[in-house]
Amino acid sequence: MLSSLRIQNLALVEDLSVDLQPGFTALTGETGAGKSLLVDALSLLVGARGDGDMVRQGASRALAEAVVDGAFAAWSAFLAERGLPEEQPVVLRREVGANGRSRAWINGGACSLADLREAGRIWMRLTSQHDHQSLLAEDRHLGLLDEVLGIRADLAREAGEVREAQARLAARRRSEAQKVERLAWLAEHIADLEKLAPAAGEWARLRAEREPLRHAVHLEAAFREGAEALREANRLVEEAHRAQARAAAILPAAQPEVDRLRSALLELEDLQALAQDQAVRWSREGVDRIEALEDRLAHFEKLARRHRCEPEDLAQVLAALCLEQRELEDGGSSLKELETALAGAAAAYLAAAEDLHRQRAALVQALEKDVHHRLAALGMAGCRVQVRLGLAEDPASPVLRGGLPVRCSAQGFSAAAIWIEPNVGEGFRPLAKIASGGELSRIMLALQGAGMALGAGSGDPLVLVLDEVDAGIGGETALAVGGAVRELGRRHQVLAVTHLAQVAARAEHHGFLRKEVQDGRTRSSLGWMTGEGRTRELARLLSGHPDRPEALAHARILLDGAVQPALLPDAAASVPGKARRPKAPAPRG
Repeated sequence: MLSSLRIQNLALVEDLSVDLQPGFTALTGETGAGKSLLVDALSLLVGARGDGDMVRQGASRALAEAVVDGAFAAWSAFLAERGLPEEQPVVLRREVGANGRSRAWINGGACSLADLREAGRIWMRLTSQHDHQSLLAEDRHLGLLDEVLGIRADLAREAGEVREAQARLAARRRSEAQKVERLAWLAEHIADLEKLAPAAGEWARLRAEREPLRHAVHLEAAFREGAEALREANRLVEEAHRAQARAAAILPAAQPEVDRLRSALLELEDLQALAQDQAVRWSREGVDRIEALEDRLAHFEKLARRHRCEPEDLAQVLAALCLEQRELEDGGSSLKELETALAGAAAAYLAAAEDLHRQRAALVQALEKDVHHRLAALGMAGCRVQVRLGLAEDPASPVLRGGLPVRCSAQGFSAAAIWIEPNVGEGFRPLAKIASGGELSRIMLALQGAGMALGAGSGDPLVLVLDEVDAGIGGETALAVGGAVRELGRRHQVLAVTHLAQVAARAEHHGFLRKEVQDGRTRSSLGWMTGEGRTRELARLLSGHPDRPEALAHARILLDGAVQPALLPDAAASVPGKARRPKAPAPRG
């Protein structure tokens, strides 16, 4: 669970630290008070993109920091695999600079955003109202289904091996067909590259060397002027040395000054010689060396354009062309060998994708059944959802399933489409054609609840962040949604940003975000609502007038109807605590 969260200089939030509790926590507040900023901060902690516009005006960076507890085995494996400090609870930290640059740490160890995203699978699922639109695009249904079912589709290695084997075979077939022409082409281009003889790192070194040569005239003049000044200084110091030597002959106590002047004279003579040498060097190299450098750099750029690569990559291009030349001349791998290699890679991918497809198919029926029960509770009785799981065809794919070429990708060859029958007997149709915004919200909530009820993804409780998933609904449906979210809170820690009193009344903990102007700056803050304060906030959500008797009475009815469910054993005694800052280790990277 998310034990505590700290936000600094994120838009309106100047400095906010808060403890969070298990169960269902609702977050309300006036429009623009910063409710979604909490979601933005959590998004940063699971690797979402951050930019300088998020940073509070006048600040150099924004900070999001969280302390996450639980899922000890999963965290231990994750931290050990990446060489990060194996400390629990886990402290996640993300900084976004005003210049748009971002840094991240886990337990004080520097990590990549990809690490944060992978870590996010262990502890959090974030759903915003925009995610509902993913239901309207069938090309996103497979990813949504995997997320709901907790299936990790990662066949990137197997798919990559198929593509590599396919490319090698295609290249060899082209080479066989045009072997003579290709060898002639290779010989010509290899000769050009060997004449240049590019070395690794040479391009960058030449450019660095060229920069001071561009100012050779100024460098020569400066060093000559310095040498002349040092020559005059030598004469004056030598005169001082002779005078002090006469004094030391009479007064031996003055001998140390004579020695110091002698050392200074030697140092000045050395500096003068060095300045003269530098003047001669820049006089000589200023013309000859700069011309040679410019010619070589121009040759680099010409060949880079010819081979459509960066100049610093020419050494690698030469090595690749030489390898291809040797393979063509020596015969290299035979077509049969390459075809066998492709068949082996395709078979390995097919087996892995088949297993992934079976995992999906095995869970779809149970998912549909659970979703139907949940939709009935959410005011959509009779509505049925159908997950159509099939095969994604790709005519160019070398992977065949039952003679049919299927897609070769990290997600496997499955294709998924979610269809809906809103009323019995009307028939199933694509969601995009018949579902309203409110129906999409409820379908998304039912899918999430059903997936988690099936134990998908992890046996450990998760942090489920819902950003206005109740958009577009009201009345009795809002009450049902509130109950559904509260049910999720029995198993998982749920943070829900909502504008509906019916949903907020079901929460076990109620946070209120307000904005206020202090010293000419707008700031957001969060406070916990209890007792009469919570009643007034629900009345405000209901009518916009927190003091109207009828609104207050309605709010009390909502609270009286919110039956308190039992929490998990380790969370039964928890109540919203006093805000504190997470004790995070200092970043190490």
